[in-house]
Amino acid sequence: MPTDTQTLKSLALFAELTHEEREQLAPLMHPMKVAEGELLTRSGDTANTFYVTLSGNFMLCFKDDRAVTLHNKGDIMGWSTVVTPFQYRGTSMALTDGEVLSMSGQEFLRLIQENAVLSEKIMKKINTVVKERMPLVTGEGYDEG
Repeated sequence: MPTDTQTLKSLALFAELTHEEREQLAPLMHPMKVAEGELLTRSGDTANTFYVTLSGNFMLCFKDDRAVTLHNKGDIMGWSTVVTPFQYRGTSMALTDGEVLSMSGQEFLRLIQENAVLSEKIMKKINTVVKERMPLVTGEGYDEG
């Protein structure tokens, strides 16, 4: 069952979208229950699904035991679906039962390729997350202290 536009409006990633843009996006986003311990992404696998958290706690693990936990509604996982080389950079696991919105990476990529205005709004938010997490992914500039 696709998600509704009000749910999308409540998420920072999609808050700046117009109602019409959220209507275009809503049929592509599917609520999904996740169980504690469930893996959503695996490092090195082809990035085929993008996730936005609705509830629960998640851990993203990167090489050399670097990790970040996600606790907030609207946190994202699987941004590699729209960023080359289209492979997951980390492994994400549910630390608790929760719920996410999932979207096919192919559908997400198609949507942002076809709609430049929508793409700019969403990619601006995703790029902010990428910049924050990149030190964890690459280990460069990462301070464990």
